[in-house]
Amino acid sequence: MSISPDLTNLHDVCAEQPKTLHVHIGEVKIAKRHEHLKAILGSCVGIGLIWRQEKKCGLAHCLLPSNPERSFEIGGRFVDQAIRSLFALMKIKKSDIGDVHAIVAGGGNMTSFLTSRTRPLIGEANFQAAVSGLKQVGMKIVHADGGGELGRQITVDAQRFTYDVQLISRLPTQKKDSR
Repeated sequence: MSISPDLTNLHDVCAEQPKTLHVHIGEVKIAKRHEHLKAILGSCVGIGLIWRQEKKCGLAHCLLPSNPERSFEIGGRFVDQAIRSLFALMKIKKSDIGDVHAIVAGGGNMTSFLTSRTRPLIGEANFQAAVSGLKQVGMKIVHADGGGELGRQITVDAQRFTYDVQLISRLPTQKKDSR
């Protein structure tokens, strides 16, 4: 006697499960329905855009604040490049900006927090570049969580048009015995 599974509702069950797209350093991705965009951030900054009216979401994972050589290449390595890329890939025009919500997360100090510094750390510079770059184009930032000494995970849900930012604890440092 063999037991065969009931596959009549399998398509419906699979269709409801979101697919997670990991956005790695320097990448920009746009999500379709039933997809989540996710990035794990330390000193990098994540820029998420949610455009509910057009059912579009995007996420960039930026390593540095600005490209020393202005480029119109699609990418997310630099904050300024990522903002232009998200606008291009999502087809956002100036007249649409009021309908799009932005989320900025990351920019943590992932190096030793005991070091003295004479200039801002790269994480702080990334976070400030993202916030000021989005404000410069008139984008509404609905959530900004950056700096400090913790990493973050940002998730953008293209099915519900929501986002989530979670703090990631720093690994405990191990003291070395000098004996």
